[in-house]
Amino acid sequence: MSGVLGLGKVSREVFERCVLPFIPLDGELELDGATVRLTDKTVIAHSPSIGVPLEALGFFAFHYAASNVACRFGRPTHMIAGIYLPLKTRERDLKTIAESLGDEAKKFGVKIAAGQTATYYGLEIPFVSTTCLGEQTRKPSKPREGDVVLLVGEVGGEAVWLTSLSRGNSDERWRDFTALQTILTLSEVEGVRLLHDVSEGGVKSALNEVLMSLGKSLSFNSAEVTYARGAQKLHQDLLRAPTYGVIIVIVDPSSAGEVLGRCADMGIKVSRLGPLRVGSGLIVDGKMIEAQARIEIDELYGSFRKLDVLEESVSHALEELERLEGAERIIPQVGLNLVYSKPDPMGPLDVVGLNGRVIASKGRPKACGDIEYGGSRFLASVIVEAQRRDPKLRAAVVLRGGDDIAEALSKMGKVVVSLPPEAIGEGCPVARFIFSGGNLADAYSHPGAFGVEPTTTILEETPDKLIETLRELLRHL
Repeated sequence: MSGVLGLGKVSREVFERCVLPFIPLDGELELDGATVRLTDKTVIAHSPSIGVPLEALGFFAFHYAASNVACRFGRPTHMIAGIYLPLKTRERDLKTIAESLGDEAKKFGVKIAAGQTATYYGLEIPFVSTTCLGEQTRKPSKPREGDVVLLVGEVGGEAVWLTSLSRGNSDERWRDFTALQTILTLSEVEGVRLLHDVSEGGVKSALNEVLMSLGKSLSFNSAEVTYARGAQKLHQDLLRAPTYGVIIVIVDPSSAGEVLGRCADMGIKVSRLGPLRVGSGLIVDGKMIEAQARIEIDELYGSFRKLDVLEESVSHALEELERLEGAERIIPQVGLNLVYSKPDPMGPLDVVGLNGRVIASKGRPKACGDIEYGGSRFLASVIVEAQRRDPKLRAAVVLRGGDDIAEALSKMGKVVVSLPPEAIGEGCPVARFIFSGGNLADAYSHPGAFGVEPTTTILEETPDKLIETLRELLRHL
């Protein structure tokens, strides 16, 4: 058993191993589909989930669809789930998605009625599609002029989370980004006429959708809104920022107090935006809000994934490098790179590096690009050759050349080998030198050649040790 999923629909054995133990089924498994009873009170909603970290994918896949059912005053009962994965996805990743989805379904008493689990060509990241069915507990009444519009929850929390992830931080605050229990609780209040969750496009987009469907207007001041901690440091239009977990509630004025009381009991903050008015449109801070373009933070969806141990090590080292005082002085014109290898690598694809470079930007180091296996083939080839001679050497960094750097490294007790200036041959001259039997050293100084910038390549056991070496080097320069 390789642990890697094959192409197409997963086998029954894999399904029973990786999915079935985690999800609550509605009866026995059936071929092709399942049979459920529909009534005139059945509510159905469908949502995709993509671009979030793997451990959060099942969570959001469940809550996106289930919350939409609840907003229609329905209690979720059944769900159809499709888990679609890239080729060569590992079983452990499928288990992570299925377990997360199943945990949420069990928590809210929802049964999985049918679904599909498969890998396909063309998919680059996992994708989960869910359809939720529920039973309507009461018919909603249409909002009227004078009804109170409330914003339940703190705005911008999802944006803060996404920003934290994009900086390589481990952050599990996504577990709070669901309003499902809040929606179910508030739907019991007779005077609540409309519930709508805030999703893509943020609060402004969600309010515009509501007001256009009702043919009503609303005016409020953005300063009256409650924002999540850290949100205002993002310097973005937070009313357009990702804000899943916040809901719009329209309630009869006589029931507004009950809604506020129930929210207070749950520890949830509420912003009172104002009454519905005659007219059509949303006015914020005195300005009419038209169609809203998405903001920069939205582009973070799908731009990150969970890093493995080697990738985390390189990510942490690059963060430390960006904070090193004076590090811009050792960055070559073509940029700096740093790599970390698996033990006994077969080639550059077993070595993690930056697929861009660390450059000097506004007088400070700035890592540009993504951390990935095979990210820096030239530097990776150096560590591959070095490991054949000394398996402990798994990390390398390339910085600018120069006698001052070579002398400083020597004073630090490092063995530095000076290479000849010839640039004949394919690939990295340091890798060629080691491959041809040249001395294994702590560092290699290459003087450059026609079209080749002088560089210094340093070898170490780990990225953390490389950073310590660079920190000491800067003290000697």
